[in-house]
Amino acid sequence: MAAAVVRSDSDALSETDTPLTRGVLAVVYAAAEMPLEDCKALMDGFQAAMARGLAGQESDLKMLPSFVTELPTGKEAGTVYALDLGGTNFRVLRVVLPGDGGEIKTEFRSFALQQCHMTGCGEADLFPFLASCIKETVEQLEGSLPGADEPLPLGFTFSFPTQQSALNQGTLISWTKGFCASKCVGCDVVAMLQKALNALGVHVVVKALANDTVGTLMALRPKEPNTSLGVIFGTGTNGCYVEQMSKIGKWTGGDVTSGRQCINIEWGNFGASVPSRKLLPVTRHDEALDTESLNKGEQILEKMIGGMYIGELVRRVFNAAADAGEIMSGRKERIEAGGLNTELASAIEASDAPGLVKILEQLGVPAPAASDAKALQKIAMAISGRGARVSACAIAAIVQHMERVGTPTVVGIDGSVFKCYTNFKARIEACMRDIFGDDALHIKLQLSEDGSGVGAAVIAATA
Repeated sequence: MAAAVVRSDSDALSETDTPLTRGVLAVVYAAAEMPLEDCKALMDGFQAAMARGLAGQESDLKMLPSFVTELPTGKEAGTVYALDLGGTNFRVLRVVLPGDGGEIKTEFRSFALQQCHMTGCGEADLFPFLASCIKETVEQLEGSLPGADEPLPLGFTFSFPTQQSALNQGTLISWTKGFCASKCVGCDVVAMLQKALNALGVHVVVKALANDTVGTLMALRPKEPNTSLGVIFGTGTNGCYVEQMSKIGKWTGGDVTSGRQCINIEWGNFGASVPSRKLLPVTRHDEALDTESLNKGEQILEKMIGGMYIGELVRRVFNAAADAGEIMSGRKERIEAGGLNTELASAIEASDAPGLVKILEQLGVPAPAASDAKALQKIAMAISGRGARVSACAIAAIVQHMERVGTPTVVGIDGSVFKCYTNFKARIEACMRDIFGDDALHIKLQLSEDGSGVGAAVIAATA
């Protein structure tokens, strides 16, 4: 995603004609407003779901223990590899940890999954391909493959719901983000990757499994000791935080009277149950997108925030408004499926009037009216603005749960939506001010660059 151009919402909206106050657009704009009372109701429901998940009760939020109990100090040293898998594009990283709190050095190679890897057989297609990419990267960066007597350690960032039973063991609960590879759900993904590496004769040992949010938190913590949350705003979205062991009621792995552990919330699934879905500003366009998705009824919050979905929601609302006669003045042109991705939605928000007309022409509407182009921008602002406010509510709920309101707290964040989407970070911060007032100044949203990959390497080093 290209870098964001900051442009204030008030400036963009001030150029519009008389606001549309009916039908499709009115519902979408109202959903984007999310008044303070709705934000607080969402926070309350989110915290209740957290409590149920921690207790082992049925909940939209899985609250998965990560087995990461040792937080980094900056003294970790050595060369560690990492596999960062969270979407169609993934990376293999070589991470050199200096051991003295100095700069961490990284090199990486990027790869792209084909449809056959995402929807074929995990054992025959996906994991052998991942192993081959690790082999290729190690050969390139090390000059040769390691011997059996000196295997290289690897941290595996796996950004899908996984039930861990140890730091290097994890069973896939369900696929998300368009993945549906067979013979994976219910299996230990670390064992599958290790088996594929062994089959290729690659002496790399998978030392740790981590969710990308946990990696993001761990990567930033050596520099920012107040980092207590890790968040991803990218293709999908999720969060994690540092929890007191005494609050993890379902924990059966040892001492629960002291210590801390990173908890992978899997917050993208909030809204899967009817009561929690009623707390989200869901519209019929969200419901239609969910119905047509590969994981109907799941990941409802993610489908309002994730980069996989924002652009598609903008397209659906624009076409629905045109069908309802609220825009386009009876014209029959519509934006085709797949034509409007989230990167383009960000560009739409950052564009001036001539730029908006040009974009709408590129989307298949020749010589569009300026009012229709401006409506497209307003729709994009509403969809992403709603996503930002929902995101702020989730972060605020966790800060409140941790009893850190008014205490310096750093939220490590990675992902293209956070890094690049026009005004996304600013809107989250604005909503946090609405919720916490001046106490929001104690909460710092900080980019954890390459956090998901580097963090996995740091976890592997601590192992």
